[in-house]
Amino acid sequence: MEMNDFRKLIIYKLSAIFLMVFFAGFTYLVIIMPGVLGDYSIFAFGDIIEYNGKVVISVSGIPLFIWGFFFSLRVLLHKGMKPLKKATWIGSVWGGISLASVCLGFIVSFILPFVFMFSSYTSCNTDTYSNYYVIHPDLCKTIVTHRWRDK
Repeated sequence: MEMNDFRKLIIYKLSAIFLMVFFAGFTYLVIIMPGVLGDYSIFAFGDIIEYNGKVVISVSGIPLFIWGFFFSLRVLLHKGMKPLKKATWIGSVWGGISLASVCLGFIVSFILPFVFMFSSYTSCNTDTYSNYYVIHPDLCKTIVTHRWRDK
């Protein structure tokens, strides 16, 4: 193996490691962020609901991030720099589920505001509280946002 080929192999494997770290880190952040942002209130249907479409899309992308992590792991463990010859059955099925999940997440993120519009919830239409939906408009005054977002 020549030195140039060896460098390419090292870059190839380091790229796979970088992608694994990226996918694992992004998955971790997506799992932690809805709790920080309070978007779990969508499922509780309380008096105040905090909704952000970007979080819904990110959460629906978790299967895709998991697929990317395991694909990168497969590339890392593969001998040499040759392309992977055939897809695995589980990888193909999981890839299809991942793409369907992301598409469904996009659709849901655009439909949910309309659902809130036709439900008993009203939007707090101010700059700070634009992501909040409440049962009664007076509740908009009682919302306390996270301090780190007010800066």
